[in-house]
Amino acid sequence: MAWNLEIHHIDVGQGDSTLIIARDINFFGNVVQTQAALVDGGTYAKGVDVHDYVTNTANLNQVDVIVATHYDADHFGGLRRVLGNGTAVYDNALIFDQGEPGQISVKSSRGQTGFVQHISNREQDYTAYLTAINSRGARNRVTANVSCAPPSTHMTALAGWRQPNWLLGEELLWHGAVPPVGAPTITCIAANQYVDGVVGGPFTSGMAVDPKNEKSLALLVEFNNFRYYLGGDIESTQETRIAQRINPANNAQGRVLAMKVSHHGSDRSTAATFVNRLRPSAAFISCGFDNTHHHPRPTVLQNLQNCATLQHYYLTADRNNQAFRTRVGKNGPPAVAPNLAGAYTAKAVVAGCWGGLYDAGPGVREGNIILSVTTAQSLQPVTGAIPMGTHRFRVTCESANCANHQNVQNDHD
Repeated sequence: MAWNLEIHHIDVGQGDSTLIIARDINFFGNVVQTQAALVDGGTYAKGVDVHDYVTNTANLNQVDVIVATHYDADHFGGLRRVLGNGTAVYDNALIFDQGEPGQISVKSSRGQTGFVQHISNREQDYTAYLTAINSRGARNRVTANVSCAPPSTHMTALAGWRQPNWLLGEELLWHGAVPPVGAPTITCIAANQYVDGVVGGPFTSGMAVDPKNEKSLALLVEFNNFRYYLGGDIESTQETRIAQRINPANNAQGRVLAMKVSHHGSDRSTAATFVNRLRPSAAFISCGFDNTHHHPRPTVLQNLQNCATLQHYYLTADRNNQAFRTRVGKNGPPAVAPNLAGAYTAKAVVAGCWGGLYDAGPGVREGNIILSVTTAQSLQPVTGAIPMGTHRFRVTCESANCANHQNVQNDHD
């Protein structure tokens, strides 16, 4: 038997959702075991599309692990929708997130051995998320007792609250069990502004910004020699340390073969030094048509373009923001379609088409992008020549960069 790994970058527009599937396939080509993790779910409205993708496109009848990288609506809103939709697909899921973001107050009571606890300052979306988790099934929120901020008193720790860095180094896909031999794994390498294996923390930018992004969970998917990184909306302050964790010697042997670009291509992450240290062959950006944040930013695209090891970077939907229109040659008004086939760089692959005016062809196409790795591919060395006719992994999607929406099938060497 041999394991296969699939990483599905689900097109949720302005948001993020990744489905990671490990399938054990026997000699006859039959799937004998499947383990699946859903990382983020886009906005609440997109939860319907995510569930449809999980059950009808990926053909799953069970999701084993759910991860909310952080509590932004465009990441965990859709998880609230799928958890509350009344189906059994998520009933036995292990759930991982940042932990409790509210203010925890703990005190002991005279004559009692326990503690009186009060939690305040919870946001409405977060309480709705907890309601959805508890709506049905035997779901286990593993991080329920993790405090997003360090426990303020000795009694808080005594009352059972875990430190914000508790999740570092934990394996998530097979949590609580020994992973099968040769199977893919998912390890948490950053949480709540702490980074696995890096002394110190929390690591903060010092800027007056919402810390939700900086507190994002970052994950490392490993399958023999193949490695893939994703980090929610995490920012450069944390990525500097994450790069040290992933590739401590800063050499080709320590590279990841693929990565998801953090924060939809925001210029607050994915610095050139980070990309060049990770040395990916493929990078993926989840961003929506005509999104209000103008993601991805030109500086990030240029960092990817200049990365010597990168064969292609992929976007989950066609762009209609000014920065990208300029990049592909649209300098309106007047509002005319850009020359897509002639304007994209050789490294850029844009999947799906949503905006009729700027499409290369008619009709709506979702920009889902799938990375797949077989056991044989995962055993290839991460650097140097490999046998002719073999590859390290494959990426497939439907391209917006052609008039007839041809399927893209890129083999990465």
